Amino acid sequence: MADRKHIILDAAISVIARKGLGGLRVEEVAERAGVAVSLLYYHFDNRRGLVRATLEHANERAAQTIKDLSADQRTGAELIITMLLAELEDPAQARELSVLWSEVMASAFFDPSLRDQLAEASDRWAALVADAVWRGQEDGSIGALTAPADLAALLTSMVDGLSARWLAGLITRERARELLAMSVMSMLGIHHATVSRP
Repeated sequence: MADRKHIILDAAISVIARKGLGGLRVEEVAERAGVAVSLLYYHFDNRRGLVRATLEHANERAAQTIKDLSADQRTGAELIITMLLAELEDPAQARELSVLWSEVMASAFFDPSLRDQLAEASDRWAALVADAVWRGQEDGSIGALTAPADLAALLTSMVDGLSARWLAGLITRERARELLAMSVMSMLGIHHATVSRP
């Protein structure tokens, strides 16, 4: 049953990525997932429950990607650059997650019920980045001048801003990646780093 639930949540991510949160229709998610509409209501009670579960599922997918990257033998600085650039990848899955995140952030302005979950997800992401900063400070690839949590808040905010500009068509993905890499390296005091694709 968990596999079917994941299929539904993946379908919801795809629908939101194509039509926005306002265009999310339970019937379309069910059709895309190949299940009956009643199954969505069984698992999620209502549209709001589906949105909340979809955000949680997206955050779990993103966190798993970061954990997979962290398992590699990279310096903390290389890990940070790689994990942040992964947020601006072009493959459909990365783009879908970026659109979903942007949509939920914008919707939270009008729907306070999303704010707590959004804050929790944002805090989890920042904590993963802070762990990489700490790792870099321990291995000497990042100076210890800034507290890991503060640096993580700055870095994740920068990714959010560049991602929103890319998704809105204001800059290309390549330019967003270039600006992000340049800014991160400058903030971390790095002149050269090996950046690999996730």
